[in-house]
Amino acid sequence: MAWTDQISACFGFGTAPFASNPPDEESAREAIAAAKAEGATRAEFAQLIAMYPRKYMKSDQVLRERIRDDAARLDKLWKVSVLQPE
Repeated sequence: MAWTDQISACFGFGTAPFASNPPDEESAREAIAAAKAEGATRAEFAQLIAMYPRKYMKSDQVLRERIRDDAARLDKLWKVSVLQPE
């Protein structure tokens, strides 16, 4: 499965923040690892996760805050996205 197909699993449900709970964070780690393996950049990943909440949020201010918060979580996960062996 392409990393782009894994993005929705990082949100739990439509209006949930990116990687905001343990199952969503694990999905995000897997999507990030897949993205890196396919040569995607952090900017490409960020652009895709920023598009996801636009489907559900109409307020520009709420959307800006949400994208900022999602990007902060992405920054943390992007740096430590090496999957640990099981």
